[in-house]
Amino acid sequence: MSNPLGDFLRARRTDARLQTEASRSGARRRTSGLRREEVATAAGISADYYTRLEQGRETHPSDAVLDALARALRLDPDAADHLHRLRDAHPGMLRPETVETPALDDALVARMTMLVDAVRPNPAYVLDRLSTVVAANPEGLALHEGLADLPPAQRNTCRSLLLDPRATSTFVEWEELARGAVAHLRAANVDDLRDPQLVALVEELSAQSPLFRTWWGGHLVQRRRGAVTHVRSADGTVAARRYEVLHLPEDGMRMTLWLPAL
Repeated sequence: MSNPLGDFLRARRTDARLQTEASRSGARRRTSGLRREEVATAAGISADYYTRLEQGRETHPSDAVLDALARALRLDPDAADHLHRLRDAHPGMLRPETVETPALDDALVARMTMLVDAVRPNPAYVLDRLSTVVAANPEGLALHEGLADLPPAQRNTCRSLLLDPRATSTFVEWEELARGAVAHLRAANVDDLRDPQLVALVEELSAQSPLFRTWWGGHLVQRRRGAVTHVRSADGTVAARRYEVLHLPEDGMRMTLWLPAL
């Protein structure tokens, strides 16, 4: 049975960046990160209870327990929120089969298209929860080289960043952007990690990108926010650009707007 909460706890517990006093003192350890007993002690819960959480035999811990685990695992705010949402989205009961996401409403696409056209000549695009392009202005499509040549249903920025080698040349801080794209993909789909469309995308990217497999398997979580990065144009010129992300939670989308860096 799927156990998203336990899988997340296990992945974060075994993160090699979680160093203990024992590992720093040179003591030999068979696993990286923290042992179950160490997490339980740091969180003030029994080792047996924590083990049941990881194994999926306990599926609805209290907010206080989750907050204590977030501190013990040194989770940032996005990951701590993700932990709570996993508990709420997967309460340990059988859920009905997920139905396929309905096609986008034409009126919604028209609204999003008006948004991205209004900010030209700044590159902009609107993405759904799978990072597939819902609407984009020409400058936004051009930012991800080759995206405009694909059928609309295949215009996915996460796929482009991970699988198109041109992305590593366009984006100077490519690894940071690609890692963030994977982390956002998990965060945006916490309410249903078994969704068939998500599963198909994850299987595709996992088969073709070792880095995606590593990052997805590490249960990285981070919601996209604004930042400054550097973009290389076709003539080799590098310019600092700032991207801002506007989340549209009611529609399950986000708009990314690229601006000149101040």
